[in-house]
Amino acid sequence: MGMKELLEFADGGPLIIIGEYHGNPGELSFYDENGKLLFSIRFTDWYSEEADSYWFPGAEPALSGQGEIADAFESFFQFKRVESDKIDQLPPNSTLIVIREEYIDFIGSGKSLFKLNLRGFKKY
Repeated sequence: MGMKELLEFADGGPLIIIGEYHGNPGELSFYDENGKLLFSIRFTDWYSEEADSYWFPGAEPALSGQGEIADAFESFFQFKRVESDKIDQLPPNSTLIVIREEYIDFIGSGKSLFKLNLRGFKKY
């Protein structure tokens, strides 16, 4: 598909495109509703041995972290930001995205579901 078709498919909302590296997912590109590239991250993935399967609750995940990547995610997704010292005050079944300089960890019910090990970040 071309960008025009992808934007039509997104139905007026923002768009995330998954790029590949050596046949595996390796990049996420984040576009606004007009097709402007906002930022991209390059990564290698890591899956947790702990999480067999997980059902995401209807509530939006909270976001924790500092820096450019956390700021970009907060702006794009509009998730509630939680300071790291307040994470333990979230309900036990919360979904949380923890952003660090070297990884993004997706956590559900206190267990790491998967991580994206960051290899690069570019803001446009």
